[in-house]
Amino acid sequence: MVDPEGGPAYLYPEDAELDEAPAGRPPLKRIAIVSGSVAAAALLVSGIIYGPTVARVLSQSGTTVDSPNKVGAFTLDTSDGAKDTAEYIRDAVTTEISLDSSVGLIYRDQQVSAILVAGTARIWNPGRTLESAFDVVSDDAGGVRDVHDVAAGPLGGTVRCGVTKVDNTDLAVCGWADNGSLGVALFSGRTATEAAKPFLDLRTAVEHRP
Repeated sequence: MVDPEGGPAYLYPEDAELDEAPAGRPPLKRIAIVSGSVAAAALLVSGIIYGPTVARVLSQSGTTVDSPNKVGAFTLDTSDGAKDTAEYIRDAVTTEISLDSSVGLIYRDQQVSAILVAGTARIWNPGRTLESAFDVVSDDAGGVRDVHDVAAGPLGGTVRCGVTKVDNTDLAVCGWADNGSLGVALFSGRTATEAAKPFLDLRTAVEHRP
């Protein structure tokens, strides 16, 4: 079809519909181009913000937790009473926080004990997950106070220690959370500052990455 002025006419009727929009409305092609640009920009920003987190989650998805018999001066308590206590606390933590696999352990260093719960999962927000774990172990004791960050060392993630009260006794609480695992421990006979190093030793011995 040729237009009266001799120029090429639209080859398809829909071409005219796309280019010729009613007065006051932008052409559909322009809308499509702008929408595509906005979507691409949003995708780029999301990749910049969330890409590193996704990469860490995937790289740590093969994390495992172990139950070594000895960690430094600590020895694993395998008595029935210790197992029952550790399992009770483990069940409380896993009821609140979904873990793929988990262990409940009690280690003793002479008269000092450490009750440790550790497990694996894909954790997108380690800080928030660790807060939830602290809430569980503190129960109705008024929460964990004097919480402070601790240098995490080679394994990275978030590590914090604080103090909670159990049966009118202050116990040090330390926990770690990264994108592949979580661990929280209660220490008797130690301040939060004193508990930090043995807790990091326990984490290094218990947490393993592929």
